[in-house]
Amino acid sequence: MNTRYLRKQLLSMAIGFMVLFVSVFSALANDGPAEEEKVFVIHAPIRDLVEFRKLAEQAARLKPFGRVEVNISTLADKGFHDVPEGRNYWFEYTSYNPTPYKFFPDPKIAPFIPAEFVKKNRELLLAKADILRKYGLDAAFWSYEPNYLPEAFFEAYPHLRGARVDHPRRGNHPAFAPCVSVEETQEIFAGMVAELLENVPEIHTFFFKTNDAGSGICWSDWQYTGPNGPTHCKNISMGERVATLMNTFKDGAGQAGQDVSIYLTGSMFSDEEKDDIFTHLPDDCYFQSHNSDKVRGISSMISGNYPVRGLLFPLDILRSTHAVSRGSANTVFISFRASYDRGYERLDAVNMFFDLLVENLGTTPPVGHIAEMEQLYKICEEWAGEQSAEQLYNAFITLEEANNYKRDSMRGPTGIYWGVSVRHITRPLVVAPDRLSEEEEAYFLPYVFNPSEQEARMDYTDIHGAHREVPSGSVDNYVSRVHRAIRLMEGVSESAPEKEFIFNMAKALKIYCSIFRSVGNFAEAQAIRDRNAEKLSVAPHRPDKTPTWDGDPELQKFNAIMRDELDNTQELIDLLEDGGMDFISHANDSKYEDTFLLGPDLIEQLKLKRKIMIAHWTDIEGYMATPFK
Repeated sequence: MNTRYLRKQLLSMAIGFMVLFVSVFSALANDGPAEEEKVFVIHAPIRDLVEFRKLAEQAARLKPFGRVEVNISTLADKGFHDVPEGRNYWFEYTSYNPTPYKFFPDPKIAPFIPAEFVKKNRELLLAKADILRKYGLDAAFWSYEPNYLPEAFFEAYPHLRGARVDHPRRGNHPAFAPCVSVEETQEIFAGMVAELLENVPEIHTFFFKTNDAGSGICWSDWQYTGPNGPTHCKNISMGERVATLMNTFKDGAGQAGQDVSIYLTGSMFSDEEKDDIFTHLPDDCYFQSHNSDKVRGISSMISGNYPVRGLLFPLDILRSTHAVSRGSANTVFISFRASYDRGYERLDAVNMFFDLLVENLGTTPPVGHIAEMEQLYKICEEWAGEQSAEQLYNAFITLEEANNYKRDSMRGPTGIYWGVSVRHITRPLVVAPDRLSEEEEAYFLPYVFNPSEQEARMDYTDIHGAHREVPSGSVDNYVSRVHRAIRLMEGVSESAPEKEFIFNMAKALKIYCSIFRSVGNFAEAQAIRDRNAEKLSVAPHRPDKTPTWDGDPELQKFNAIMRDELDNTQELIDLLEDGGMDFISHANDSKYEDTFLLGPDLIEQLKLKRKIMIAHWTDIEGYMATPFK
């Protein structure tokens, strides 16, 4: 064990004993109960048990500050059976959705779920629970509820059919969830929760999401198809529906002789529905949208920077930790998860994350901006040494300013939706995508999120059903700002205590910049294609023969974008070949590549992208005039 890690461990133990002493002393002095115990719920969709054990070891460092629970509901395998044939990309959102029936299905549901799939999920869950016991940790269960069920189930039990929950612009096949107002549904759900808790009594927290990405409640205002459901439950209030669902989970826990806390998180409801839900919450049930004073969330960078891993901005963690210390929250959710369970944070970043958390929990938060910046500077001294502390500090401040600029100037673009799910990273940027052959499209078009193959092919900025625009030049400005921070990080001294981690962050940021550079190029290219739709709608032909030094100005702009994307692609290839694949989420087996997960042959796909772009480099000359004299 290195001395730095040992020092951290001793410090966390000392802080823990101090926190315990103060709480007990206060209780005795006031002749009353000690402050309610804090609960930390940690979430990372890890399937590898060796890595999960490392996560558990890190999570155990929080034990001096309260009860520590780790989510164990990650599926062992993708639900390939959940995705209908055809361009049904809405179901890709849902194919990794955990829910009790994928571990302990009710006898009515079991015939409609592959038995081997359930077996693998259960084995992984039980193995994780065993690891947690060895570290003295408790467990939590994350879920989407009520999750949709196969159509064959509703053919067998039509009276249980609830709301249609899919998104009509994002697939070609309907999906329905069971109606929670039906007593038989409640019995099914309670029985599955009971069996889950009988097998893993260490589960104390059940947290779930609804009305999005595979789940939904009847007659909710914000269902994607509009409010819908069976007529018999139309006049029940949303607060009553959610209370019924929560009480059903609690009933299941009661059958197992357990007591669990229920949290409704990150769900889509109208303001009126939120108010109604809040007024109907059963005991020990929480709604993050409303009673957030009792619940806090802290996330690693992967949640906002997917598919890039290994980024950690200490200022964000400090602010979140200070909010926990100042507030009255007794439950803190800590997420190292990427959306739709396609990835999780690198464990070296998780380790540094816990370092900051442990050092600052239980301490008095700094007051004011200057004190906060002083604390950041001290972290930079610890990571980069006195010689390079100011350089690293300036890098983090530059990143803070860059992200503020991004938030204010372009709210839409993200790596997961723009870079990955419409394949800006790997698809060729050309003026006439319909001139690509089937062979040239084969490696990327099947993964582009769009129920229409033609729209997927032709519209570079159709993002999950809506045509989007980005202010011209804004991405380029943002990327240039981030590159300033990268240069500062790369200038840190070779003797910096955390030199490797800092240099790795610089590499991860370069990959992130490359992805956003692609996003900007495709957005600018699509804007040109939109402006010249009439010119591009006819068959290729020889444009105007009038000699001119300038040619069509739009041709010049498009050529400049193509060249930048060609160069950007080569730079990304160089990064990935230099160890960068460890910093970008990707499948290890080609069968798992999908709309939200890049393939294991990412480098080869990028090389093919360049080759196809060169092959179609002159296509634009069939629509717009080149310079000529």
